[in-house]
Amino acid sequence: KDDGLEVVYQPIYSTKKQRFVSAEALVRLKDKETVGFVSPELFIPIAERRGYINELGQIIFEKVCKFYKENNLQNLGIEYIEVNLSGKQIVDLRLPERLLACMKRYELSPNCINLEITETAAVEAEEILEQNMKCLQDAGFGFSMDDFGTGYSNLSKMEEVGFDLIKLDKSLIWPCFEEDSEGAKVILNSCVDMIHRLGRHIVAEGVETQEQADMLTEK
Repeated sequence: KDDGLEVVYQPIYSTKKQRFVSAEALVRLKDKETVGFVSPELFIPIAERRGYINELGQIIFEKVCKFYKENNLQNLGIEYIEVNLSGKQIVDLRLPERLLACMKRYELSPNCINLEITETAAVEAEEILEQNMKCLQDAGFGFSMDDFGTGYSNLSKMEEVGFDLIKLDKSLIWPCFEEDSEGAKVILNSCVDMIHRLGRHIVAEGVETQEQADMLTEK
């Protein structure tokens, strides 16, 4: 009610174009009177349990569209913004209608938004997910599988559902830079090779050092 939600943007770097081409929208809850910032790891599950998640997701999506339009991001070289959908949102049959109506209000094309779904949610949602995804993809939205490597790792689902992009979780990346990292490197190399063979694009999350950036760019 008091508009305590803020959206921050994590940049995504293209190793091919050697510049930032997109960003992921991340929501933050700020209670200015009491506790300060509250982690989404705390308030998102509460919103899901209390039945607020669809409303919360719509507020976030609206803020992203407004930010994209007001700052003319496409002219700044930002090709798209990634927006997370919760497992509850993706099984709402009214989701495509709501998102498309918001895009229309801001006179934006759906191809400037990439929708992120976690690996676990993709496996659990089944038929309704595929129905909503097809509707939104037909309208021009892209889709990412988020947190690959943390959930069920259902490889057949990754092939069945038409994800444009696979996001490697940092838990697959950080162990490659520890001592005795040979096993972790084998796993990472296998994942990268498999995703490339499937014809999907890859984003590596959790890249924080030059060493990490150099190694992942090489791959």
